[in-house]
Amino acid sequence: MALIYPVAADLPEPEDGSEPDFAELAADLSDTWLVEVAVEDDGDDACFGPLTAHSAWNLAVDVDQRRPEWLVSVVPLHVAGTADELVALFDEDDEG
Repeated sequence: MALIYPVAADLPEPEDGSEPDFAELAADLSDTWLVEVAVEDDGDDACFGPLTAHSAWNLAVDVDQRRPEWLVSVVPLHVAGTADELVALFDEDDEG
């Protein structure tokens, strides 16, 4: 599967076939999302949205099931906050 979507570094590994927590993605990252599709390495790409987190996930999974060789990414359209706050969402806790 070439499906890429964001998860915070401190979350446990999701079980195979499980869906992300859409409410958490919307609260932590963005209310609106894009689905990016890279068909070939030569820049034959497309971007679809804005969508809700759940709608973006459903579209990405549907595209990935039909064309698993394509790279499909689900990305937040807008992130409120600073770059440091965004990075902190994905950094692992190095203090423990």
